[in-house]
Amino acid sequence: MISIKDLTVRYGNREILHDISMDIVDGAWTCLVGPNGAGKTTLLKALLGTCEYSGSITDNNEEVFRNHNRNVAFVPQNPHIPAGMTVAEYVMLGRSKRDGWGNESLSSRTFIADILQQTQLYGMQGQHVSQLSGGETQRALIARALAQEPTLILLDEPTSALDLHHQISVLNDIEILKERGVTVVSTMHDITLAAMYAQYISIIHDGRVTLTGPSETVIHSPQLRDAFDNRINVFTLESGRPVIVADKAINERGIPQTEA
Repeated sequence: MISIKDLTVRYGNREILHDISMDIVDGAWTCLVGPNGAGKTTLLKALLGTCEYSGSITDNNEEVFRNHNRNVAFVPQNPHIPAGMTVAEYVMLGRSKRDGWGNESLSSRTFIADILQQTQLYGMQGQHVSQLSGGETQRALIARALAQEPTLILLDEPTSALDLHHQISVLNDIEILKERGVTVVSTMHDITLAAMYAQYISIIHDGRVTLTGPSETVIHSPQLRDAFDNRINVFTLESGRPVIVADKAINERGIPQTEA
């Protein structure tokens, strides 16, 4: 279990996260939802151990910034792509900690070929990553994370650049990881998809976690509506699946506008 206690993160004089305490269940998918600027990405970076914080984040009882042996995959929203690297080389980076760069075993190469097929990148392996579309790049990021075989995967808006078909395909791939015992923590703007895939949802609002719990409970909570200024509605399909829809807001000109 990942245990977060009294977590506070500051950038300069600005406090981004305020005194957060919550637990993340091993082998489950927890999704962080909330408006832009709420602190979701900062919490992912704290879980990764790449930003300074006060308080405590322990992963299996060890503070994250002290544990250099964690096998954690991170899929950022705005990645740095090395120039001149092919798709196959980029995905193979996920094996470098296991095999060493350039020393990949035959089984690792076979594994990578399977992942390229799984993420619909097979046939593009010789292309430079810099030449891919936004959606294809997103799938390459996911493929590299899958290649790592992590115990924890952190994903910052993993479907933001994908069309609906590829959104579901990528989320299904991530769900397979979860079924294999990998702990998944993601941010996601699409709360309908969050409720479809995540077992737990945490609402982050103004740098604070206002509610964490089972997805089916959180999506019907007043805290979720409050985080989005009471401008969302939850509908239930005949299948029992919830759908979250934003209301139209009226701007100062009296023109309706949809807010996420």
